[in-house]
Amino acid sequence: MMFSLESMLEITGQVAFADHLEKIAFNALPAQASDDFMTRQYFQQANQVMATHKMRNFETNHDGTDVCYGLLTGFPCCTANMHQGWPKFVQNLWYATADGGLAALVYGASEVNTTISGKPVSFKEETNYPFNEDVRFVFNTNKKGGSILFPLHLRIPAWCKNATIKINGQPWSTSEGDQVVNIKREWKDGDVVELRLPMHIYRNTWLENSMSVERGPLVYALKIGEDKKLVKNPGYPSNYGGEEFYEIRPTTPWNYGLIQTPREKMEEQYRFEKKTAKAVYPWNLENAPVVIKTRARRIPSWQLYNEMAGPLPFSITYRFESAAQEEEIELVPYGCTNLRISQFPVVNR
Repeated sequence: MMFSLESMLEITGQVAFADHLEKIAFNALPAQASDDFMTRQYFQQANQVMATHKMRNFETNHDGTDVCYGLLTGFPCCTANMHQGWPKFVQNLWYATADGGLAALVYGASEVNTTISGKPVSFKEETNYPFNEDVRFVFNTNKKGGSILFPLHLRIPAWCKNATIKINGQPWSTSEGDQVVNIKREWKDGDVVELRLPMHIYRNTWLENSMSVERGPLVYALKIGEDKKLVKNPGYPSNYGGEEFYEIRPTTPWNYGLIQTPREKMEEQYRFEKKTAKAVYPWNLENAPVVIKTRARRIPSWQLYNEMAGPLPFSITYRFESAAQEEEIELVPYGCTNLRISQFPVVNR
């Protein structure tokens, strides 16, 4: 899917393909593998509350190992293919354009070195995106004291309401989302472009009128305590999964419904917090750089089914059964989780 989106983005330059690509890369991709990439899942669930050896009601089952974390769990071909995600993503951050310029259509810390009109140029992209809103581009060329005329194209994601661009510290433009901005100028050595993509908390609607909580390109999911154990595969070597794999079970409640909140008051109900410490690898519960805190209520009737989160209660049902006591819960980036709820029922306050 990511490679298809990268190819379509290269061909069309359409913002929607880049937005979708980032949504997968910054959420689903890091959640499918362990930090060291030595174990991975075959199937991944938006609401995943157990990763255990169990024959679930999937159309395709590989001896019940599909959601376990292992070297060969599910179907073994993924072991060879899963490592392509990040390298190909990095290869598709920058593009040459038909008008003789460069385009940064997907964002991440990087450096591009190329030639324009036969002259060597480079941009160093400095950012902690998608956790931060700021992307900084520093231009360099070997042509000391001179300048090079060409356009730099920057994508403004559809979720961004009002992006700002500064050049060498001076305001250059403001732009609404869902477009590519063209900065055509005489570039000089040391020029700096600062792109700010303000992120706001918003929601999307899913199965049974459930809701997700999102900010920028990140989906947020319930932080669930984990009990991770290495287990032997009883059917090895005939069964899928290899000789051993990891099972993960929850140690904290997961059956929460979010409080109904008008869209215009999402920022009041959902409190965004950023951690000061930075980790080399941010995609786990311990190192999650950002969190969202909110209030929720347990739904007693929402229980396990076949070692999965049972069918979602429809949101919002009149006189919906939920606990009277509200609790504060913590949401972390989806990509930092092994267990999660990311599509929540909604309850009345």
